[in-house]
Amino acid sequence: MQLRIPSIALLFAIGGIAGLIGDHGHVVTGTLVYLPASHRVPFVWTSPIWFPALVGGATVLLAELRLHLGAARTAVTARQGLGGVAAVVGTYAVTALAHTAPVFVSTVLICTIATITWSVLGDRLAVVGGVAVAIVGPAAEVGIEALDVFRYTQGSDGLFGVAPWLVPLYFAFGVVAALLGEIAAKRN
Repeated sequence: MQLRIPSIALLFAIGGIAGLIGDHGHVVTGTLVYLPASHRVPFVWTSPIWFPALVGGATVLLAELRLHLGAARTAVTARQGLGGVAAVVGTYAVTALAHTAPVFVSTVLICTIATITWSVLGDRLAVVGGVAVAIVGPAAEVGIEALDVFRYTQGSDGLFGVAPWLVPLYFAFGVVAALLGEIAAKRN
């Protein structure tokens, strides 16, 4: 592990809190509904307790992955990290608002935002984590959805029961988690 315990704790908290904010947007707009099976565990705000734990853990893993792929950029700043987290939370909020839009339009919009996020904040090595989580994240959601834990609203369920815009949303998340890993490495 290249990340130190304080950085791991901070990254876990950032990911978990950002995930809770985004998921809350999905719940209150009806983009996503948690079914009775999800209520077998305690909830944090409007999410099952495992949700922020998964997002926090993924944030740490993606940050650590970036540090193993090559030298971290030394010019990255905490300000860029804050902007990256805001970009992902904002993109998450857009998906909550766009669930009533035609899926093609909302997916193109989220792809565009994810591309801008990578172009401004990422590097070529961040693409590795971005692509990995863009595959694994939606696949995990497909599996969880198949267990009747949650469902996406009609129109936002066209990718095996989950939203097609999850792919670029997860990509942007992976890029920003990589950036946060680089920032954490500077602090070590």
